[in-house]
Amino acid sequence: MSGTPYYFQVIAEFIARHYSNAKKIVEIGVGRTPFTALVLKKLIKNLDMIIVDKDQVVMDEIRGFGLRAFVDDIWSPRLELYRDADLIYSIRPPFELFSKIVEIGESVGSDVLIIPLAEDAYLADADKRLERVELCPGINCLYRRISRK
Repeated sequence: MSGTPYYFQVIAEFIARHYSNAKKIVEIGVGRTPFTALVLKKLIKNLDMIIVDKDQVVMDEIRGFGLRAFVDDIWSPRLELYRDADLIYSIRPPFELFSKIVEIGESVGSDVLIIPLAEDAYLADADKRLERVELCPGINCLYRRISRK
């Protein structure tokens, strides 16, 4: 997997800047694009980088890249996968999953970062729990910081 596409590199650099001391980060719905997770493993020392997806075949393929990959359905999540994460993020998830991703973050006390498709970013205004943040010109995300106890 040589040459990380710019889009995923920008996301990884943003996360690494804001979570440079993170011990655990989880990506939801990685699909066949583990670029951000792979870059984060390089940028953040001693990071426990976990990726989850509902597709067993995809997770089996990605395990070959040295990432901790788990099959999980976020409609019935195995919360132990997300517990103690400093950040849970998802890149271009379907709009219907936004609130469920935030709910998982709230359940385990983790910050949430959603990088939506451009057209879905406008639909997300309905969820007042999410703050709009610009990663760089042209790449917006939705962010939810959880107050840790």
